[in-house]
Amino acid sequence: MYCFLCASLPELTPGAPPPLTVEEFDEMCRAELPETEFAALTAFDGTVTPDFRGRAELPDIYNTFGRFELYVRNRIARRRAEKAGEQLELPDPPEYFSDYDAVAGAIAAAADPSEREEMLDKLRRDFIDEQLLCKEFSFTALCAYRLKLVIANKYRYRKLEPGRQNFDAALERLSPNNPRKE
Repeated sequence: MYCFLCASLPELTPGAPPPLTVEEFDEMCRAELPETEFAALTAFDGTVTPDFRGRAELPDIYNTFGRFELYVRNRIARRRAEKAGEQLELPDPPEYFSDYDAVAGAIAAAADPSEREEMLDKLRRDFIDEQLLCKEFSFTALCAYRLKLVIANKYRYRKLEPGRQNFDAALERLSPNNPRKE
């Protein structure tokens, strides 16, 4: 059942606009999956809170990704705090993703926030791909594709001019007597 659906998905190319939205992907899957599987596929939007430990109703790949996301975020936050001369105590999830510690250090060291975010998204995509070994045409592959689509789609609506306007408005709120100079 999953072979045809997985094989028909358009390729996701990092840095390129995603070929479809998460909503379009969900609609494609709704027509092909049993209701319980569709509910499991759409039960996770990639958002991970600091208290995330997994949820029984989620597919394994979502729970693993959530614990990985929390681990990496905590590692980055610790490294950035150390760099600032502060001590930060954050819990680690039960799993230890030591293979990613060096990359987390490089991400924490990046000065540019957009560069840091792109590095983190690459790490996320790589981790998701590693979860697919020998599962390329499975329900796990659909979940992985959806996760990568969530990552890709967050860049879809980012535009320079609205971003600049939001930044200027934030500066104005912080310091109404010091408008940003062009």
